[in-house]
Amino acid sequence: MPSPRRPHAAPAALLRAAVAAVLLVVLAGCSATGADEGTRSAGQEGYVGVRRNLTQIAPADRTVLPVVSGTSLDDEPLSTEDYRGEVVVVNVWGSWCAPCRAEAPALAKASAKTAGRAQFLGITTRDNDPAQARAFVRAFGIGYPSIYDPDGKALLVFAGTLPPSAIPSTLIIDKEGRLAARVLGEISELTLVTMIDEVAAE
Repeated sequence: MPSPRRPHAAPAALLRAAVAAVLLVVLAGCSATGADEGTRSAGQEGYVGVRRNLTQIAPADRTVLPVVSGTSLDDEPLSTEDYRGEVVVVNVWGSWCAPCRAEAPALAKASAKTAGRAQFLGITTRDNDPAQARAFVRAFGIGYPSIYDPDGKALLVFAGTLPPSAIPSTLIIDKEGRLAARVLGEISELTLVTMIDEVAAE
């Protein structure tokens, strides 16, 4: 005699699978939220707000950033101090970094659109071969200089401002050398141009 069917077995399995999927989504969301909260709690009470990876700072709450300097990909001395009195956009990138390649066209266009209002400066990190970094610059038509920083030493001055693993990342520094905005991860042309215009108009 055949054993009786258990009609609830399949729905129960489906329910367990659905619950597991929901938990994965929730945990992923908690991880992302925790990352944002961590960046806000480290003495950053003056930050206007964090929208995912974007942080803007009110002028009254800004602090002066330390000078970052090094040697360019063309073996010339390069420093943020060279551009004091201008809005400076610092972008940290690496030729090995897929998101850096994805955002490179936006950065090239934004630097051209804001010429005369902002000076762009790249920092290429963890690129052991400068030839690869130079090829990246040529491939994406990047017209602004970059500090060659294969071991990450130049970035140490941004400790507490940039997480070491935040590549790509972008900082907007106001005319007084103070941090006005920070983006961790990819940035769009529109967002970057809009923020530059806001800081330049101050």
